[in-house]
Amino acid sequence: MTLQLLSLTLAYDDARFFGAVMFTNLDHPDDKPATVLIDHTDAAPWFRLTNVDPDAQDPSVPAMAEADHIMRFILRYTPERIGRTAPTSQP
Repeated sequence: MTLQLLSLTLAYDDARFFGAVMFTNLDHPDDKPATVLIDHTDAAPWFRLTNVDPDAQDPSVPAMAEADHIMRFILRYTPERIGRTAPTSQP
């Protein structure tokens, strides 16, 4: 399965962030886009993913795995974009 990012929307307030990411399947371009909801959590990895397809909640589902990669990238390299601070390194 080849996914292409279709849309990424994130919003935040003083305490939490939320959003959604949508992917289109390049192998089946006429299918409904895969949509994964993103929500803040108070513990690492600091986000929770929920696929709008109730049968596709497994983290290995391509849309879930790709959304996880995107969120980890954002939290590592630009956490201030969603109201977080960069993690401090510990010895």
